[in-house]
Amino acid sequence: MDFIFTEIYSSRFIKKIAIAAFIISLGVGTSTIKVQADDMFMHDLRHTGRSVYHDAHINKLKWKIITGSEIWSSPVVGSDNTIYVTSTDGNISALNSDGTEKWHYRAGDEIYSTPAVGTDGTIYVGCKNKKLFALKPDGKLKWVHFVGSDVYSSPAISSDGTIYIGAWDGKLYAINSNGTLKWTYSTAANILSSSPAIGDDGMVYIGSEDGRIYAISSEGRIKWSFMTMAKIDSSPSISDGGIVYIGSHNGKLYALDSKDKGKLIWEYNIGSSIDATPAISTDGTIYIGAKDGKLYAINSNGTLKWTYNTGDTITSSATVSADGIIFVGSWNGILYAINPDGTLKEEHNVSRFPILSSPSIDSHGTVYIGSTDWKVYAFGE
Repeated sequence: MDFIFTEIYSSRFIKKIAIAAFIISLGVGTSTIKVQADDMFMHDLRHTGRSVYHDAHINKLKWKIITGSEIWSSPVVGSDNTIYVTSTDGNISALNSDGTEKWHYRAGDEIYSTPAVGTDGTIYVGCKNKKLFALKPDGKLKWVHFVGSDVYSSPAISSDGTIYIGAWDGKLYAINSNGTLKWTYSTAANILSSSPAIGDDGMVYIGSEDGRIYAISSEGRIKWSFMTMAKIDSSPSISDGGIVYIGSHNGKLYALDSKDKGKLIWEYNIGSSIDATPAISTDGTIYIGAKDGKLYAINSNGTLKWTYNTGDTITSSATVSADGIIFVGSWNGILYAINPDGTLKEEHNVSRFPILSSPSIDSHGTVYIGSTDWKVYAFGE
């Protein structure tokens, strides 16, 4: 993702550059996805990007609040509609749904990781200072685990409470709910923004800059890997039927069979570098943005359904509302709401700064997004 830092810096969008890649920013039926608030990266453990909420709109700005620096992570919404967001000033903030601050916690270094909220309300987030933080619902420190390497990946919490997260040293870390180390698995290169997805069987999937996606058991043993021949900074997503989707810097979207040792089902050549994570609608359509500025809708059989051109790079991962509307941000500073047929429903010119964050939706249909202009935005009717 070197091109992202180079282009942002040259446009004077980013005041401080400390890492060498862009961070975004993680066979059963739909009913097996835990029905929950949008309280982790890509909304659920399988990274489908599906919100459980509908009737979301972006035509009216409800409020905005400024943080202390750029926001590269994505807001997440807890079960009580509390919004959790991190920024590169090192703060983890909890916001009320009216935009007022509940609390903030100073982690001590830049944060690119999107928070994840456990069933007990514990907030987990990784930091550039080589630490994984666990915060109580009131914002007080519960524990901190020293990972030993910079963390830009976003955590995922399995059903048994294990926290999985990738790190710059190329390792996938499994941390117990009490903050102790369970195990690590080493890939052959750095792990940057690729964040772990977890299948319904507990299998953990993560990409690495060595070009491989890895399937690792909950005991820390490799089950299979698949080589894309190019860096992976995209996170995996998993369909209802167990198909694993992953994008790569070679511009290809891959569909892999998790039930057959990661066998290639199909690949679609977008032809432009992919950093975003694929979102999957209930009808199986895959939505993913690319460097060429287009949002691609790919049928489950690997054929192109439609494209929507924003005119600038997309590294924001899409969110799909319960009624099928696709929300995605672009480097042109515009937030889009696109109908399932690829036509524009609504758009909002957020600012002149790139949107790297991915949208989240609360139970009132409010859409939240962060921006590199240092602000969190809330949109509705």
